[in-house]
Amino acid sequence: MSKFEEYRKYFPITSKYVYLNHASTSPLNLYSLQKASDYLEVLKNEGDANWDYLQAISESLRSKIAQLIKVKSNEIAFVQNTSIGINLIIESIKWSPGDEILVLKNSFPALKYPLLYNRYGIKVIEVPLSGLKEAISSNTKLIALEWVNYFTGERIDLNEILTLKQKHSFYVLLDAIQGLGSAPLYPKHYAVDFLVCGASKWLMGPQGVGIMYIDENAYADLNIGFVGWLSCPWEGFTDFSNLPEPFPDARIFETGTKNYWGLSYLGGNLDILLDIGIENISLRVASLIDYLEEELPWVLQLTPKKQEQRAGILTFRLPNINSEKLYRTLEQEKIKTSLRNGYIRISPHFYNTFAELDTLIDVIKTSGRQYG
Repeated sequence: MSKFEEYRKYFPITSKYVYLNHASTSPLNLYSLQKASDYLEVLKNEGDANWDYLQAISESLRSKIAQLIKVKSNEIAFVQNTSIGINLIIESIKWSPGDEILVLKNSFPALKYPLLYNRYGIKVIEVPLSGLKEAISSNTKLIALEWVNYFTGERIDLNEILTLKQKHSFYVLLDAIQGLGSAPLYPKHYAVDFLVCGASKWLMGPQGVGIMYIDENAYADLNIGFVGWLSCPWEGFTDFSNLPEPFPDARIFETGTKNYWGLSYLGGNLDILLDIGIENISLRVASLIDYLEEELPWVLQLTPKKQEQRAGILTFRLPNINSEKLYRTLEQEKIKTSLRNGYIRISPHFYNTFAELDTLIDVIKTSGRQYG
């Protein structure tokens, strides 16, 4: 039995649906629910979890995230979601008059809103990916990018961003929520300064938990304005007469009590991802997308066909069918997808099977004949 088959057994949703909607929200799995349940059992039976136990939960997960993206553990902070992480970064950069931010057009609102409504009056310029190079100027302080576009599924070539950064001086903020967990991503290889990622999609949940990576060199340049009592290396809570100094790294942003249920659950997911191997997961997801393309060559596809230009999303519409009608048909057949901007978005993960894709393909072909 392959590891894909082994872990598929932990996803009970597979008995009810063909679930192809991980770019939206990942279903919960039994393996990680047990990890979270272990934490809840402690609270139920003891009423309070001791500090060493809680630290073990967060530091174990921090180490696993660092292993996944090949960074130092102390460069990882836990946040509630992508938007919180982006706001923390914006609030911490030392802005100067005339600074500008570049953000790609058609980025998801979670990335754009914190930038557009920054309280420093920093000019935000929306540019297409093809025009990014020409838009960079001496005023460019930050370039904010979706690693994988939520709609088209196009993956940015970070080598090109690295080349631009070697010629200019700016920070790179990467929203990795639509790819991390389905494809390898190593921010240090591309001089990415900041990375944010909610856990609810390709990291397989839950909602309300996210990660933030801050390169240690970039951290040294920041204004630190967010500090709480848990931003510090406490050894216990029996003596508050001597206050420790805050962490000198990304961990300072963990200002208060963490969502230990969520961290426990996410820790289980990281066990799965690391055991299978992110490179193996990437190949698996790519093969599923390839299969769909081979079987449906006549659909109007937005997602690039080259594997290096995509991660786990295939966005398309049929030439003769309203996408909302097709979406409703898929729903009736218990196939979970997304309807986005007049297109169907398919986003399988490693545990999906080719047999499930055949079910999807049959419905699409039948709909095409029925309405064509």
